Amino acid sequence: MTMERITALTQWVSRQPRRRLIGTSIALCTLTFLSLNVLATRALDGVRADVTQSQVWTLSDGTRSLLGNLDEPLHLRFYLSDALTEAAPQLSSYADRVRGLLETYDDLSDNISLEIVSPEPFSDEEDRAVGFGINRIALAGAAEPMFFGLAATNSTDGRANIPVFSPEREAWLEYDLTRVVAELGQSEKPRLALLDGLGLSGGPASGGAPQQSLALLQELYEVDLLSGDINEFPDGTRVVAVAHPQGLSDASLYALDQWVMGGGALMVFLDPHAETQAGPQGAPAQDTASDLEPLLDGWGINFDTSVAIADPRYALTTTRRVGGRDTQVGNPAWLRLDAQALDQETPALANLSAVVLTTAGHFTSDDEGPALTPLATLSPDAVLASSSDAADPFADPRALMANGTRPDQAPVAIARVSGALKSAFPDGKPEGSEWSEEHLAEVSDANVLLSGDADLLHDRNWIQQRRVFGTQVPQAFANNGDFLLNAVEQMAGGTALADLRGRAVDWRPLTRIESMEREAELHYRATEQALLDRIAETESALRELAPASNKQDPGKGAVLFNAEMVAESENLRADLLAARAELRQVQYDLRSDVEALQAGVTTLNVGIVPFLAAVMALFFALRRPKRPLPTLSDVDDQRHPSQGD
Repeated sequence: MTMERITALTQWVSRQPRRRLIGTSIALCTLTFLSLNVLATRALDGVRADVTQSQVWTLSDGTRSLLGNLDEPLHLRFYLSDALTEAAPQLSSYADRVRGLLETYDDLSDNISLEIVSPEPFSDEEDRAVGFGINRIALAGAAEPMFFGLAATNSTDGRANIPVFSPEREAWLEYDLTRVVAELGQSEKPRLALLDGLGLSGGPASGGAPQQSLALLQELYEVDLLSGDINEFPDGTRVVAVAHPQGLSDASLYALDQWVMGGGALMVFLDPHAETQAGPQGAPAQDTASDLEPLLDGWGINFDTSVAIADPRYALTTTRRVGGRDTQVGNPAWLRLDAQALDQETPALANLSAVVLTTAGHFTSDDEGPALTPLATLSPDAVLASSSDAADPFADPRALMANGTRPDQAPVAIARVSGALKSAFPDGKPEGSEWSEEHLAEVSDANVLLSGDADLLHDRNWIQQRRVFGTQVPQAFANNGDFLLNAVEQMAGGTALADLRGRAVDWRPLTRIESMEREAELHYRATEQALLDRIAETESALRELAPASNKQDPGKGAVLFNAEMVAESENLRADLLAARAELRQVQYDLRSDVEALQAGVTTLNVGIVPFLAAVMALFFALRRPKRPLPTLSDVDDQRHPSQGD
């Protein structure tokens, strides 16, 4: 556009009435606003900004790494009935968060495809959802069951699901979704290598039956039982578990060390005194303590088998022979740890109510050792007692508190080791080792779980047998098995799952609306009770008005109603109709007030704020200093300046 046209347009604009200019400006602003929204919707699709205080929409680094390295194609089907959020508005924000996170997973991985399905009643989608194991949700007042779950499949026959997204699990939403991805991202069943020194597999050697903890693991994992010197682990091993190790050779210790240095997951269950350990043919074991002293010392971690932890707050009640008679006493060395002792921010422990430990030890770290993340911590009342005293079945366990010493900090019975860790074998491979891999001196992010009690894996600590219809049925009285499965599952997912912790739920209730609903509910209940009282009073009056002959012998065909009773019954009917109308009015007023408030808030957010911004922009535009518009002669003078007089 030439300067002459710009000047002509400027002069034309200056001659227009102010009202027309304002109207034109508003129209242009509206058009620009709508155009920018359409452009942003298309150009910024998949771009998200998390401005919540708890960063509930931001994925952890472990999840991002897992999604970035995912090789197996996954198909996620998110089943969400459209009528669910209408029938249960309190689930609306949670459903939006689930959908948003799933879309983020889809955006971050080319191997994930997301399908959002709203199953209609009696449709193929409903049948498919049920076939995938998605639970039906039946809400009061809803005509048909609804769905709110996730089904996932991989390229083979692998399946995993979340039957229903429970609001109680909102803090663990990312963990649950990442668990599904990690489980299906592998084409075969995960492998777990177990070095069993407790006799979990049973058999003639231990004289016992297979334990439920091992049976549970074998249902979900390929479990390889290790024995002898360890110089390698089976191909595809995801987790190595060591239960009550005793007398391990340097070669085996080196293999475990290098497994950890290579980023492998290691679970170790030690014990200062394993009550459930059996010797040959079921005879009592001579040595009931286990440790990995050369390995733990090299890592900077301390575990003293001469010490057992005792805590009266979590003491189990046991029967001991005290003073020549059987007495029910609290045994502070046998612990039933509840939610107060268990780390509620760790998914493996978050929903557990009790874990039973018997004669357990505790872990500490050297000044230069790794940081320990406590998973099970005793109370400040705990003491450190002699493990031999705690193991004595004939002693009074109450003496442990008097003879024990109080530590500076509450003892940690179960802990995770993460972060940087140096090898316990700084000089390399020891003599006798046949480890074929190159020596690794350190790991930047270790994945190790330590338990100070191995008995927690035994049935005695969490299973009781019940006879049902002549059959022995195991029944759990503690969550030891759940803890084991959760911990293995968490560690099998690598650091993507092992480092995931619970997030604070970013929930801000609509307190004003809830207050209005409570007030209306109270009014409704009061009106309902008043109606019931009026009905009871009227029925009593009707009985009093009944003829005496009917009271004495109702079987005689006497007149049941006289004119007065008929009139009274009509009054009752009128009262009922009036009360019902009043109840309907209360319900209408409740919804109308709430809906009016919601509509007002929506209007404020969507309409008034942009309108005020436009008004302020116009205000400042109209208040700017006015300058005389240039004329064509001025433009010519600028283009052809005077050469002087």
